Amino acid sequence: MSGWPRPDDPSGEISLVLDQRSTLDPKADLRDGLSAVARQGSHLWVANDETTSLERLTLEAGDQARTHRSFDLTHLLELPGDRGEMDIEGLDVEDDTLWLLGSHSSARKQVKNNATPAEARDSLATVEVSQRRRVLARLSTKDLLDPGGGRTGQQQRPTVLGLGRGTDLVDLLADDLHLGSFIQSSTTGRPIPGKDNGIDCEGLAVAGDRVFIGLRGPVLRGWAMIIELQVGGGPGLEPQPIGPGNRRYRKHFLRLHGLGVRDLCRHGHDLLVLAGPTMELDGRAAVFRWRGALTSQAEAVLTKDDLHCEFDAPFGEDEDHAEGITVLDDDRSALVLYGTPSGKRKTGRHAIKADIFRLSA
Repeated sequence: MSGWPRPDDPSGEISLVLDQRSTLDPKADLRDGLSAVARQGSHLWVANDETTSLERLTLEAGDQARTHRSFDLTHLLELPGDRGEMDIEGLDVEDDTLWLLGSHSSARKQVKNNATPAEARDSLATVEVSQRRRVLARLSTKDLLDPGGGRTGQQQRPTVLGLGRGTDLVDLLADDLHLGSFIQSSTTGRPIPGKDNGIDCEGLAVAGDRVFIGLRGPVLRGWAMIIELQVGGGPGLEPQPIGPGNRRYRKHFLRLHGLGVRDLCRHGHDLLVLAGPTMELDGRAAVFRWRGALTSQAEAVLTKDDLHCEFDAPFGEDEDHAEGITVLDDDRSALVLYGTPSGKRKTGRHAIKADIFRLSA
């Protein structure tokens, strides 16, 4: 850890009580895989990347978030793929619209602890591609909370990018100069897995019709990337031409000290960028401020001097990896939650502690 800034001390904590069961494994502990968070008024929306659901908690006095409600997205959205986790890695809420983002990543098969050398080699040669992870969607929180209220019998407008049209986010980026080779390797024809510095979407922030998607990977010679879409006002999520040469996306490059994007969050006209290791490593987790991100109308290349470090979050050995960030209602504090949490973060059967940090602006 030589040369890394010392983690900042949080100014407080909030205990999240998740007492509903996972949609995929009733025996699983939802606290162990938290991957995204967004605040909507007095509520927190959170996701576990090993389920197909969204969880809503209500913030209460005494630094707790309780009254857990779970929403199975397989009953609410038409999704790509037949089964499996959605690997939700990004959430944002604007007014009554909730946005969610899957990782879009492929995965190299894990080696089991008791594997033989032959089994280990076979596992490491196996790359699995899940369509269920390739989701960018928006839906009404009013419809989520009251699915029968105000329905007219008309078909709901499509909410999933590319569904039925063959142009999801991966398709959109497949021929990109910087990202195309990660989506389809020239040697194997298969995508490079997310945990091998391949495509891995882990941050989402939405402002009006602008959608910012942070990439945990790839990191290109120390430069992280944010993809920006502008979606039309009609039915569905159809990206509009906003990039050079009428490209239907913008690319922003950020010098994050070799880290990738782990989450994004709006704060005024700025974006807060939660950064962390792109590979399966323990290492620095920090929040950087991209000033004026939401007023910029061009592709950005941001050096270290262009990005203000708000704070460094703690991390542990094989635990406490910062995964999500949202701004609290005082507009001067941010809540950070952690994946693979340490035992000291867990209390009772269902509660887990998230940290609060003060913001500079």
